[in-house]
Amino acid sequence: MMTFAKIRKSKSAIVILIAFTAVFSAYILSSLNVIKTLQLKTVDTLFSLRGPISPPDTSIVIVAIDDQAFKSLPGKWPYPNFYYGKLVENLDKAGAKLIVFDIEITEKSEDNLDDDLYFARAVTDAKNVVLAGKVVFDVGSYGTENRELLRPIAPLLRTPATWGLVNAVYDMDGFLRQYLLFYDVNNKRYYSLSVEATRRLENIKISREQDPHTRFFKVGKHSIPKVSANTMLINFLGPAESIRTYSMASVLDDSTFELSGDEDTDIFEMHKKWGTFRDKIVFIGATAEELQDNKLTPFRVYKGRKRKIPGVEVHAQALSTILRDDYIYRLNGFIEFLVIILFSLVASFVTLKSRPFKAFTIVILMFFSIAGLAFYIFSIFRILAILTTPILSLSLSFIVSIVYQTVTEQREKQRIRQTFKHYVAPSVVENMLNSGELPSFGGERRVLTILFSDIRRFTTFSESYEPEVVASRLSEYLTEMVDVVFKFNGTLDKFVGDELMALFGAPYSMKDHAERACLTAVEMIEKLRDIQKRWSADKKGFFQIGIGINTGKVIVGNLGSEQLFDYTVIGDEVNLGARLEGANKQYGTTIILSESTYNLVRNKAKVRELDLVRVVGKTKPIRIFELRSMNSIPQIEQDYIIGVFSEGLNFYRERRWSDALKSFRRVLRYFPTDGPSRIYTIRCLDFIENPPPLDWDGVYDFKVK
Repeated sequence: MMTFAKIRKSKSAIVILIAFTAVFSAYILSSLNVIKTLQLKTVDTLFSLRGPISPPDTSIVIVAIDDQAFKSLPGKWPYPNFYYGKLVENLDKAGAKLIVFDIEITEKSEDNLDDDLYFARAVTDAKNVVLAGKVVFDVGSYGTENRELLRPIAPLLRTPATWGLVNAVYDMDGFLRQYLLFYDVNNKRYYSLSVEATRRLENIKISREQDPHTRFFKVGKHSIPKVSANTMLINFLGPAESIRTYSMASVLDDSTFELSGDEDTDIFEMHKKWGTFRDKIVFIGATAEELQDNKLTPFRVYKGRKRKIPGVEVHAQALSTILRDDYIYRLNGFIEFLVIILFSLVASFVTLKSRPFKAFTIVILMFFSIAGLAFYIFSIFRILAILTTPILSLSLSFIVSIVYQTVTEQREKQRIRQTFKHYVAPSVVENMLNSGELPSFGGERRVLTILFSDIRRFTTFSESYEPEVVASRLSEYLTEMVDVVFKFNGTLDKFVGDELMALFGAPYSMKDHAERACLTAVEMIEKLRDIQKRWSADKKGFFQIGIGINTGKVIVGNLGSEQLFDYTVIGDEVNLGARLEGANKQYGTTIILSESTYNLVRNKAKVRELDLVRVVGKTKPIRIFELRSMNSIPQIEQDYIIGVFSEGLNFYRERRWSDALKSFRRVLRYFPTDGPSRIYTIRCLDFIENPPPLDWDGVYDFKVK
């Protein structure tokens, strides 16, 4: 079983844990009303982006009680049932396939009962009428929900006409997106207006034995996908007037019906000739704003224009959805879950692997990808995907990953601070952390400069004083030397007794690592001189040091054990640096550079070439140099220590022993303690008496490591 500690160490486990946590949280948040409302608005956006369906459905038309009807028809609203009987008569004469009322005729005429009978005869004669009814809900005394039916008036119920429910199903934001399929009242099922219209058109019976838990509601050959137990989603054709609409006045206006004033043109006679209503499904309902039957739908705002859709057109568009089998399907929940998991995993992985801005950019692109995919499957396949849950999950994956990454990085930075505070200056640690250039725990190859310093004849010094004095002076000396190393952003590798080893260029990379090492060496000597003056004033003995510097490719990193951290370097270039430090004893110098270091500082350092040497274990010789200063030096030193000495070295390599001897003696005349000149004086005298072999290459072989 994977423990929490193991999970923390496993990047894959962290990615999975964050992703599943984000998905779980997203599903919980999706149950909040504010998120549900937001999801409903994304549905509206999909409809708006898709736009109206093309070509439009011409099999359905609407006869509207509109402003024109209010203006032209005699009398005021509510109109007498005689008008509706006349509508049915005229539409039947015009060849209408089915006449569907979205007007509730639930009360008898008070003034003229003949109007009701006239309406009933017209419906009976037409034989193709669907009337409107409604279910009214109220709450009983014990909090129970009671359902009561409002049916058409009795004369109409005695006709061949059937009726359907016109109840609207509103979402929580007051918009209409769903459409009622049926209601069960007193163990009897009553169908909605459009479902009843479908049943009448196709002369079918709808089985009451359908499984209420099935995803589809069967109406003859039509399998309607349910969005709830008794509703479907309307695939809206478009905004208001997507279905051709005619004023009720124009249908009543035949040769026998008088409209008000100049409005009477007998236009219906022309409609019969034109075949306007022939074989059409005709919905009759109110569209005038005063009648308050206009609904908010996904096309509430389209192309910058705000419009409601009349309730009668909602029924008409719902019927169009059914007859064309052009349904909107909800994306399968399992597929939706898999997609959300996939995107969340990718978001978590990318965020943990990338910098925040890059991860943010990728996550934003993923947002657009999800939105684009949702629009594609909606517009092409009529599949509705929930957008809020995956977007929430993506957002949470990103946020949690950023938080985790930040906490982890801060913890890691603190660990690095604690680890390196004894190795490098605090400023180096901060630069390293700010740049993101963290050390490689385990080792990496890198070109660095290594500095070694060692105290000369420290054994003799330590034997001359009490241990407490030796420890105190050594601590004082090393403290000041480490301060110099840190000043130039060096890394203290280790102390080995009285030896100090420092790195430049790791763990924080710097281009001028060789120059910094040389500056460190020069200032270390200056600090040593200050220490010597203090100790001399106190009549205490002091010591000298030697420094060796080399630049090359080494392996650097945590090369310790699991029990003990040890940030250090290994490699031949490290060994060479140590041997250069030891070579100071032989040449009587203080700071020796390798040729590779000299090549990096030659434009700033004041050096003289010392020798061409071959170290133990190597066949290829290297040139070594004495570092005199990183600033200007006195002219006499420039002339003799560097100029005349270099002249003598050239004579020496040309086997002109006498000329070389003269040059070195000239140097000694002004600098009698110059170690390299004394060494070469002895070599020249030896070679005058015992010349080297003819194949002598001027290389001096070190005998010891």
